[in-house]
Amino acid sequence: MGWIEGKQGYFKLADSDAWCGSLISEEDAAEILGVEALEGLKSREVEGVRYINELDLHRAFSKGRIPGVKTQRFVSFDEMILKRLIERTLDGAQLETQVKWGRKRIDFQVSWGGRTLFIEFDGPSHFIYQYERDPKEPLARKQAIEQELGLECVVWPYWMQRCERNIRALFDPAVEGLASVWSTKAMFGDFSAIDSASIIETVTRRFNAVTPEGIGYMYGNQRTPNKPVHPVVERIRAGKESPERLIPSGSQYPQEFWLPQELW
Repeated sequence: MGWIEGKQGYFKLADSDAWCGSLISEEDAAEILGVEALEGLKSREVEGVRYINELDLHRAFSKGRIPGVKTQRFVSFDEMILKRLIERTLDGAQLETQVKWGRKRIDFQVSWGGRTLFIEFDGPSHFIYQYERDPKEPLARKQAIEQELGLECVVWPYWMQRCERNIRALFDPAVEGLASVWSTKAMFGDFSAIDSASIIETVTRRFNAVTPEGIGYMYGNQRTPNKPVHPVVERIRAGKESPERLIPSGSQYPQEFWLPQELW
């Protein structure tokens, strides 16, 4: 939660490919959480619809303050969004959450179209280490799961848009996925691993979301029309931030690969 800054744009569950942001309608939030209605959370009305700041939902969900919703120790609100998107997108899919793996748990196991795979949602703390106990290799868990269980484990990093298009890309290599950030404070230049560029490219290509120009589009709204431009773009333009914050260590590409076209 500490990686979220501000409240930018609107998320719409029924049109998640086009609408990406931090404000979620009360109706969508209730559907995501599996309750009839939400009560007691601060909201604001926009064109007749009441919206809740995603950060408020994160906090209330993690602390068990949403009536009718049982706190799940290992589950984040991001995972609740992905779960509902999978259910809406993959008709007839078999979905298990928090699958036991020895003493550990895997976020999702999804079976659809004759294939089964695991999904691990990785927030910023998987890439920006804060404690000595943090892992040295972000993809080590993925590799261990695949070696032990014999099924692909897809890392869903926080910069991949939570949308139906990316759900379809999990099972269809012809679908072009979407990378999007709109309010995170965690930038690629902050990542800890010396080969961060390779890690970022690997997990993003799994969604077929790297364009010939790179992935700098994720900060703008060229591919997701109803998404705010990330405020870091304006800060860089104003000289208040260095473009180096958007460039991971170990990059073998020109800067333009990582930067939005507004900064080329």
